[in-house]
Parts: sequence; structure tokens; C-alpha cells
Amino acid sequence: MRIGFVLFEKWHNRKDIASSRYRGHWIIKYWPEAEVFKQGQKYDAVIYQKVYWLEHAQQFEGIKILDICDPDWLEGHMVKEMVDLVDAVTCSTEVLARFMRQLTDKPVIVIPDRQDLEYCKEKKIHRGKAKSCVWFGYSHNSHVLRQTIPYLMELGLKLTMIAEKPIVLSGYGDEGFKQYESWKLWKLDTVGREIIKHDIALLPYSIRLKDQYKSNNKMTYAWSLGMPVATNYDELRRFIDEKERKKEAEKRLREVREKYDVRQSVVQFKELVGRLKK
Repeated sequence: MRIGFVLFEKWHNRKDIASSRYRGHWIIKYWPEAEVFKQGQKYDAVIYQKVYWLEHAQQFEGIKILDICDPDWLEGHMVKEMVDLVDAVTCSTEVLARFMRQLTDKPVIVIPDRQDLEYCKEKKIHRGKAKSCVWFGYSHNSHVLRQTIPYLMELGLKLTMIAEKPIVLSGYGDEGFKQYESWKLWKLDTVGREIIKHDIALLPYSIRLKDQYKSNNKMTYAWSLGMPVATNYDELRRFIDEKERKKEAEKRLREVREKYDVRQSVVQFKELVGRLKK
């Protein structure tokens, strides 16, 4: 069989998009029959990765799968129309899957965002009392960090933010935080090395409605680098201690290897395609 992935980043002519990496490129890397979709190429199955290409889905006679990782219906995308045209839907989280199952009786399968463990080779070596934290992601999601400013100042922890453009938290009126914060440019080939320069990954949860659908890929990426992840004050305080960081890092690294190896996602996609082929 030949499988074509219509990637979000290709469709929108963008580069280094996280969803296309987790749910496209890394899947293709370990699936010999799969490739990035090419116009004019014949395929037995097409996976639309966060792409709502109704015209193609209406005409393509092979297996069609919609892969969704965000609540795109909130942005006005033709989600229901696309679901009606495909044979199955894959989702990055169970919360997304529950919503999608309300739209269709077709198979809706949860395939989590998983890590390419070959990409995540760097590992943090923990030494001494924690001195710094790191947050990484798209700059528009950095609003979650404002609530952490008092905690960081109380605990004397510096914060580096790795994003595609500068972030300045002290600009929200917390002038005293200037000495604690810094920004680094996010780059695919350096982000791992930048993250492990710090002691704790700070990834607080968002309370925005649309964020309840998000996957835990940032958390599992940090775990794969040997980094403990703090989501709240109590965890942040606990991970100041070297022994606690080491214990958490070892526990979570085992969890990543058991549950979040991207090759497990390849198996799930293969099984679904095989099921739809019958």
C-alpha cells in the first residue's frame, strides 16, 4: 500500500509546525509505505492531517482518514463536512475523540502525540539545588506563565522562555521580574539542548476552553529529555531538591519509553488502515 499524508504545514506553506511533526513526519519516518502527499501520485490511503480538503475527499476513492489535534470547529473550519467524507477519524486526545463521536458513527480512534526517541537523545544530568526553569512553545500560549511570577520570585528561580518570538512577562506590570526572565529563539535543532540547560520544565495548565483539547506533547517531550515537569507551585517547590528531580525524571523517562514512542502510533495507524481495507 501507499499512504499519503496531507500535512497542515504543507497545506499552509509553513515550517516546523508541531502537529505536522508529531502526526506526520515522525509517523512517516517509521512507516515505509507512507510519505508526504504529492500531487499526481496515486495512493491507496490518504490521511488529512488537520487539513479540510473537501474537494479531494469528495473525489478520492481510496481510504480516507481525518487526523485532528485541535478544536478547529471553534475557528470555523469545515470539520463536520470533512468527517462526512472520510472513513475514520483519528484524534490526539480522548477529549477531542468524545466530541468527534457526537458527529459520526464512523471509527474515531485516539492516537496520542508521541515522541521520536531518536530525536530526543539529549538527557539532563541533575546536580544540586534547582536554579532555573524553562518554558517552551508558541508565544501566544505564554499567558499561562503570568500566574507563576510570584512563585518564581519567592523561590528565586530564573525563567527562560523558548519561543518563535520574544516574550516579556515583566511587561505586564511585574517590573521586579525583569532580572528573572530571559528569552531564546525556538529552533528545531537546538531546542532540546536549550531545555536541558535548565533544571525544571515549567508547564502550567491553561484554563482557556480550547486548551482542554490539547495534547500533553510538551510534557512528554520534556520527560524524554530527562526533565521533571512542574505544573503548579507544589511541584515547583518539590523539584528544587536534586533527589526529587532525579526520581521524577527517571520515572517519567520510563513512562515515555513504555507509552510515548512514536512507533506505537505507526502501529495504530497501520491497524486502522488494515481495518478499513477489509
